[in-house]
This record gives sequence, C-alpha cells and structure tokens, in this order.
Amino acid sequence: MKNEILKFLKQDYLNNLDLIYALEHGAKIKYYNQAGIMLKFEDIYMLAFKDEKIAEQLLKQIDKCSMLAIHNDKYFNIINQKWGLNKEIVAYQYGYLKKYVRIINNPIVEIKEIGREYFEFIKENYSTPIEEAYLLERIDANVFVGAFIEKQIVGFAGRHIEGTIGFVEVIKEYRRLGIAQALEQYLMQKLIAENEIIYLQVEVDNYPSMRLHEKLGYERSDDIITWYM
Repeated sequence: MKNEILKFLKQDYLNNLDLIYALEHGAKIKYYNQAGIMLKFEDIYMLAFKDEKIAEQLLKQIDKCSMLAIHNDKYFNIINQKWGLNKEIVAYQYGYLKKYVRIINNPIVEIKEIGREYFEFIKENYSTPIEEAYLLERIDANVFVGAFIEKQIVGFAGRHIEGTIGFVEVIKEYRRLGIAQALEQYLMQKLIAENEIIYLQVEVDNYPSMRLHEKLGYERSDDIITWYM
C-alpha cells in the first residue's frame, strides 16, 4: 500500500512534500483513499483531505493528540474543543526540485556541521521557544550546521523532525551578510548528495523569507499548512 500511496501523492508533488517525506521515513498510515490521507509521524498527525466530513470523523476518533499538521485547514473548532490546541503556524510549503545547487561563494564565512558542543549557543540564540529535549534530539540526529567567522560561531541552521529545513538564526550583528543563505545552501547541497527531499515551510506573512527562498530556487505550493500545538 505504501508504494501505491506514494505514487498517488507524487502526482501533486509540491503540495504533498511533507506527506511524501513522512511516508518515506516511517510514518504510519491511519487512513487513505482518493479523498484524502491521514498519517502519524512520530507524535504528529498529518492530514490532507478533499472530503471534509471524512476528516472530521477521523479527527473525532483520535484519543490523544499534541500536534497536527493539516493541509487547507477547516477544523479549528473540533481540534480546539477536543484537545485545546491552537494554530501556531500557518505556512506555505516550499520545495527545491532541482538536482543541483548554485553555490554563491561567501568568503567571510565557513559553514560546517556542529554537534552538542554548541547546544547552549543554539538554545540561547534560537528565537522560537523550544523544548530542550527536542533540540537535543535534533542535534544528536546530526542535522545542524554552523556558520563561523574567524572560528567564532555566528549562526546555525538544521532540520526539524518532519524533514523541513529550519532553525535558521544569525546573531544580530552579523545579519545582512548572506550568512543565512550560505547556511541553507550548505544544507541543500548536503541533502541533494543524500538523495533527500528538500523542503521547508514559510509563514504566510513572512514576505522576506518568501523572497529569499524564491531567490534560492524554491517553488511554492498552493496548499497552506496549519500546525496545531
């Protein structure tokens, strides 16, 4: 069944990148037909449905839930009333579909992989609240890279558990030097070498990030992904 579902999802590849990544990395299939799909990936329920009634029925059948990612969400009342979860992120999905990355050389910065030795730096400088256990799990998964100027770390980026590029931060005094772009391009090149899906999500009102990723060659989905936490 997995191969059948992947074949179906890849017919609308850009909109379904998150579902394809999850399914290729061990997500459990909770429901599938031509009207929609529900997966459970780690602690995340992921839904994309054309038939709202089926989606509502499935949501009502879930006992415990702490996180959902929903395509073109119309289910706030059910989710909020049942689990007390709120919309935390509303984003477009961006996919990089090319098989190469045109690296723009940045002579002032060195990008390299980093580990637990930079945990405190990442925790202190990441602008979004995050659980320490999750951050450590991501660092131990070897998904972080750091930006260094004269051997001093000035920024970082990584990947979230659902496969999106994220955690991108550059400390204030080193912004507008192309460091965020250098971090992302390093990760993109690494993921191409590993034959991995390259995608991320950009909040619908974050226009500078949209412009950056379109400049980097990403394409934007039509679907809007809503995260409940």
